[in-house]
Amino acid sequence: MRKATKDRALRLGGWFAALVLPILISSHVSAQSGRRAPRTLPTAHPNKDVPDEKSGKAVWLGELKTATIVLVARQPTSKRLPTEDLIYASFVKRLNQYAGLTASAIGDLKKELVVKRAQGEAKAMVVQLRFDIDSYQEGTILINSQDLIVEYSVFAPRTGKQKSKGKVYYQGIGGGRLRKSEWPNGTPIRITPEAAGIEAAEQLYSWIAVVVGIKPR
Repeated sequence: MRKATKDRALRLGGWFAALVLPILISSHVSAQSGRRAPRTLPTAHPNKDVPDEKSGKAVWLGELKTATIVLVARQPTSKRLPTEDLIYASFVKRLNQYAGLTASAIGDLKKELVVKRAQGEAKAMVVQLRFDIDSYQEGTILINSQDLIVEYSVFAPRTGKQKSKGKVYYQGIGGGRLRKSEWPNGTPIRITPEAAGIEAAEQLYSWIAVVVGIKPR
């Protein structure tokens, strides 16, 4: 009788170990690997804090008092570098993260066509994002430079008059001779295309916020 009881206990113990041990091992390996389930970041939404793409911290983007439409044209370089597409997309994306502001890409247009487009608009501002190769740095001419000068200009609806402009330097890692950054007192320098687009968009939004006004939080 005692032997049967002992055998039953051993079988139960073996079953329990077979069930629990793999779970413990799996948990231990996962903890050592440092892997965690991916976090779901909040998306941009009116009147909500959203993650800043440069710092990762939640920031208040604000909400314009009046709904504002921005049409974004581009004047590319003759080289049409892939980074130009990335900066352009990042610029438009960042503008659309601000509540009360809607931005749309309208393709490649030279300045005279941008002015005509603005004159034909009743309410929408038209912005030209112009790219130039940054081939002259610190007194040195760089051959086949991949760095860019990114300049935006804002044109008023109906009149087509230029109302504001700003500039950002894009200089990739491993590029030419590094510029000396004078930011925040001078033109900012960014080392990724996305950051350059975001910086230009934030400069533009700061101007729009002053002109249109921000709702109180």
